[in-house]
Amino acid sequence: MDELIGRSFGGYELKELVGTGGVASIYKAFDDKLARWVAIKVVPIQVSPGQNEETQLARFRLEAQAIAALRHRNILTIYGYGEDEGWAYIVMEYVEGGSLKDRIKPGQPFSWEQALTIIIPVSEALAFAHSHNIIHRDIKPANILMPQDDWPLLADFGLAKMEHSARPNLTMPGQVLGTMAYAAPEQIQEGEIDARIDIYSLAIVLFELLTGTLPFEGETSFDFLMARLTDPPRNVLDVNPNVSPLFVPIFEKALAQNPAERYQTMAEFSQALTDVRRQLRNEAYRPFAPTSVMSTEQLQATRAFLKLTATGDQITAQNQAELFVGRAHKTNRPDIDLGPHGATKAGVSRRHSRFIRKDGHWYVEDLNSTNGTFVNGTQLHREHKLERGDVIQIGPFNLVYQGEDTFVPFSA
Repeated sequence: MDELIGRSFGGYELKELVGTGGVASIYKAFDDKLARWVAIKVVPIQVSPGQNEETQLARFRLEAQAIAALRHRNILTIYGYGEDEGWAYIVMEYVEGGSLKDRIKPGQPFSWEQALTIIIPVSEALAFAHSHNIIHRDIKPANILMPQDDWPLLADFGLAKMEHSARPNLTMPGQVLGTMAYAAPEQIQEGEIDARIDIYSLAIVLFELLTGTLPFEGETSFDFLMARLTDPPRNVLDVNPNVSPLFVPIFEKALAQNPAERYQTMAEFSQALTDVRRQLRNEAYRPFAPTSVMSTEQLQATRAFLKLTATGDQITAQNQAELFVGRAHKTNRPDIDLGPHGATKAGVSRRHSRFIRKDGHWYVEDLNSTNGTFVNGTQLHREHKLERGDVIQIGPFNLVYQGEDTFVPFSA
């Protein structure tokens, strides 16, 4: 489809072919009105013989509708959809930096910190999509874009399926969708499909990041596919002994052949990964044990504390490498609970934000909260390294970072 270079779709001039997949091609294009680059996914309405024209176009429209309904910091933004003289197209955010596939090198595993910095946000994005009854169905490194090292963007919902929909089934018998290296057993067997296939596929990606290879082996492509139907995945420690044993039960559950034995929701899988990261960070950084009653001298020596000047209250947090901020609710118990200070009625989410200690510095990130987390008036969309004097806004509460390990907050 190189003949399309130079042609305009909906006012966007195609400049460069940047990728292909199936019947679709992706071009870099320029938006003259807003002076920005965009990506345009183009598919011919008249598809090749043997394919159903209406089915192909219906799937493409469904992709546009599915992505357009999602607004998440780790999901690629869609700007528009249209059809033009035998072509259908989706206008998307253009991202430089390549995909996760470009960063994976055989035999060169990622550190657990690097791997989880990518996989946890993707799991949160998928949990968000699943909450809107959208399954991705094609999770693989090529569909995880990497504009920055710590900012993954989930792309290409081209195989997305609206659960419990009255629409005709767009997956025909005999056709297995998704990239086979990351497909769940039920996809290969053309069985019943639900959100648990995304859990399985994402676990394979995580395994690959931690080991530099895949969890199944086979001399031929057929053997490789059949292995996941008959054999358990390789033990991650057998492949890379440097991986923490904490990951062993994660993979045993996430890669179970029977969907009923896996994590039942992406949110559950995401929480399990978050718990592992928290434990590993705390093992790497062992602070002194917290105490519920401290003298002024002890309080000043703590690694993180809040002072609400409106009430004079001081809040000490457990001294560890990761601190969750929010408000307590049932089983949710954040390290820094703003609930007693009016957070419930003030726009603070149960899991609002997170402070992270690494490389000798504190960082803060938003956890997809309802009202966002701001630093110096700018809303966070990724992890932010704190500098002395930074003002962190969580609902009506402002936290001034004083440098080193001390936070002194005050009500707005």
